[in-house]
Amino acid sequence: MRADDLDQILHEACRLVAEALGTELAKVVALGADGRTLTVRAGIGWRDEVDGVTTDITCGPEGLALRSGAAVVSPNLAQEQRFDVPDFVREHGCQATVCVVIVGVDGTAPYGVLQVDSRRPQAFGEQDVAFLQSYANLLAAAVGRLRANARLRRKADDNERLLRELQHRVKNNLQVIVAILDLQSRQLRTPESRAAMRGVARRVEALRLLHDKLHLSGEVDELDLGEYLAQLSAGLLSFHEGSTARVQLALEVEPGLVVSPDQAAPLGLAVNEFITNSLKHAFGDRVGRIGLTLAAAPAQRALLRLWDDGRGLPEPRPKNGTGMRMIESFGRQLGSAVHWSSDGTGTRLEMTIRLRGT
Repeated sequence: MRADDLDQILHEACRLVAEALGTELAKVVALGADGRTLTVRAGIGWRDEVDGVTTDITCGPEGLALRSGAAVVSPNLAQEQRFDVPDFVREHGCQATVCVVIVGVDGTAPYGVLQVDSRRPQAFGEQDVAFLQSYANLLAAAVGRLRANARLRRKADDNERLLRELQHRVKNNLQVIVAILDLQSRQLRTPESRAAMRGVARRVEALRLLHDKLHLSGEVDELDLGEYLAQLSAGLLSFHEGSTARVQLALEVEPGLVVSPDQAAPLGLAVNEFITNSLKHAFGDRVGRIGLTLAAAPAQRALLRLWDDGRGLPEPRPKNGTGMRMIESFGRQLGSAVHWSSDGTGTRLEMTIRLRGT
């Protein structure tokens, strides 16, 4: 009864009730959606071609049971005048039958009937009917459970499809916003205003890439953090004109470290701020390197290290730097302390991230 295969459940029910009532034949006949067609859905002791045989609800003991809503007992089909015996039942030499209704669940139409047939005249008693009805009620519960599960699966599939569609639209909209910001920055007159506008564009691009990774991976609730940050970092260098010629990117990321989109978004923005600040302030006109390392840490966490080999943080450290304040804010959002260090030959940042599902 815990199985998820209805055919398996119905077949096993036929086998058990036939064995319990001492007959060779049993079947489940399902009522069609039109409320009139009856179809053999499962059986034991019948030839294979019986599966799928259809009759009308006006025929046979099963039709009488469904029309009356009560059990039908016929100890001798040769003397039966209440209904016509279906041809395939006669062909199998059936002489007696008992069938009960498999009721619907929560006010739905009956599923069909559970029926036991015998090749000899047989008087089925009240206890036989009660037993068969109890079994039919168990089948009704199983059918109701499987139908409810099917509805939930369909609804879940619909919700997932809608979420993917929304994810795709968000990604496309962010791409349009990045293009508009880039175009607008080219029309601004001062270098400061152009730089500010392109800074906004870079932050939106980090979010667009996140949505792009979610859409391409087919997952909407998790993604590989190393893959996302590596692609984001490489994109940031190409975003800054002239940076790829004088600044090298050193990446060392461990695959399979999974986080949620809610974690990936602030992490991506923090990486964006660090790399952008390094490109703007760390090297001047000389060559340099920027590095990103992501590795597994104890207690289902990951350690993110960002570094450059530039001139290091100034002393005293600026208190009004937008990039540093934003990184600190992203760390608080993630529940992670942000550790800075600088020895005059570069700047380093470390953050510990809780991985997905922990």
